[in-house]
Amino acid sequence: MAAILDNDSLPDAAGDGFTDWDDAPADEGLEQALAEERSAELERELEQDEHPVDYNAELEDEAEEIAAVSEKRLKRELRAEAMRRLEDAARTEADFAVVVGEWDRIDSNRERRERDHENLRGDVPLEYQAVPEPKIVPHWMNTPAFRQLCSGNFLDILFDCPYEMHELTANAFLSGMVKELSEEHKEVLYFLSLRLYSTVQLAALRGQSDRNIRKLRTTIHKKLQKKLYAHLKEKLERGDSLTLRERQFMAEYEAVAEQKGKDAVIRRENKTKPRKKKAVLDDGKDG
Repeated sequence: MAAILDNDSLPDAAGDGFTDWDDAPADEGLEQALAEERSAELERELEQDEHPVDYNAELEDEAEEIAAVSEKRLKRELRAEAMRRLEDAARTEADFAVVVGEWDRIDSNRERRERDHENLRGDVPLEYQAVPEPKIVPHWMNTPAFRQLCSGNFLDILFDCPYEMHELTANAFLSGMVKELSEEHKEVLYFLSLRLYSTVQLAALRGQSDRNIRKLRTTIHKKLQKKLYAHLKEKLERGDSLTLRERQFMAEYEAVAEQKGKDAVIRRENKTKPRKKKAVLDDGKDG
């Protein structure tokens, strides 16, 4: 396989009709970004090998979570309180520079923990340098899913099913909310939201009517949106910040709730084609 994928081992495109990988469109910006990603990943691996970090030491065990007072919890609260006081005491430009430096350090530590647990990607698309019309390597080996699998990013493929799709998000609340759905609701949500099936296609697949699928979709959306709205409202009451998308959802849901009350649901239908406008007959034409 290595010999097949080697550029130097491929015949000349003009001579034998094979596709030369050198002829594939190459963007210098993407090549540079890909090289930087590989270099950064190698540096992180070397740093982790030379200075391994025990992240389990920062987590609470079951006994500490149940206890009213925990030493690790107190340390986190003390750091948060110290940061809050540092922000409140800032008056001069130098003071604010110290605050920004502390937040940069906190973000750097958080990003380091994420990098050590996840194989993240930058702006380089998975389709980069894929051969458009290969003669040796088949099409299915040029798909983003296969290239992702070969690079070690296999979690999205393992969890690509109705019963494991809750693992596709790192948000604990969203993951638990989807996990608590019934098997029937999981299947409908998976094919309509992730696979982007139409209600007609899913109805044919499940042997049901289109109306039944649309009714199930409305029920699932109503259930999930109600839980999500309550969760975001609790976050606001605790003083936590929300993203712009979360605020837009709350505003839209509250507007619908004022009209429909308990039956409030924001409808998101799969519309791949615009609806055709009904033809309007001119007054001068006969019926």
